[in-house]
Amino acid sequence: MSAVARSAVTVVNAMATGKGAAIGINLRVVAHAEIVDEGILTNIHVRGREYGDTRLIEEIVKLMRMRTGQNFGVKLWIESDIPPAKGLKSSSAVANAVIFELANKLELQISEEELVKLGVEAAKRAGVTLTGAYDDACASHFGGLVFTDNRKMKILKREAIENTPVVLLIPGREVLTSSLKGKDFTALYSTVERIFNLAINGKWEEAAFLNGLIYSDFFSYNLQPLVELRVFGITAGLCGKGPALFAITEDRELVRDIWRGKGEIIETEVFSGDY
Repeated sequence: MSAVARSAVTVVNAMATGKGAAIGINLRVVAHAEIVDEGILTNIHVRGREYGDTRLIEEIVKLMRMRTGQNFGVKLWIESDIPPAKGLKSSSAVANAVIFELANKLELQISEEELVKLGVEAAKRAGVTLTGAYDDACASHFGGLVFTDNRKMKILKREAIENTPVVLLIPGREVLTSSLKGKDFTALYSTVERIFNLAINGKWEEAAFLNGLIYSDFFSYNLQPLVELRVFGITAGLCGKGPALFAITEDRELVRDIWRGKGEIIETEVFSGDY
């Protein structure tokens, strides 16, 4: 048996206020672990290519050793469909997959929410998240639309979302989380707070678009790909810190036509989770 976790897309980015919302999507990470006497051996492939950054894995193993009191070793095999450094919650998905796989192999009796929180803590220690990304981690594991207070590590609301098609636009540019350290999001606070309230009160499609505009402008991304979709009433937004964009719609062909030539296009669907 192996553990599976999913990617997610952003409804409201938590960088400005500490409160965020995200929707799970069906790009997957699969983790398989073998418990051994000592050491950490990893074999990580991201979209078919070998991946060498093991900071997150090392922090996860350290936390699990502390939690269990066992100085175990591990061999890990990880396969990810999620493009890294694009805002698609690749770190949250890897953390979830590895944490749940280790918990299974070690036969630990820990709640799902507590395991997700352990993954968030490992991501913080590894420096691959600014906000703790609890919203992303919860959407990745539980699916559907999840609203969280990342500072309090609290789920505020969960909402079922149908398995609607999702189209992703993946520009060539990568944006590492570490490059955003020290950025001041204060100027966005009041606007993003209103967007969050809009989303949690039922207008999440509008909120996702507004969130995308606000953060795309802040990060100096091109707004045109978002605005062009909104003209047609399509739900679209910016994935996390970007630069990837998403559209949730049955009209995939229209989105492909509008986004053609602007980057790689990936099609998947909403991960509705355990509703």
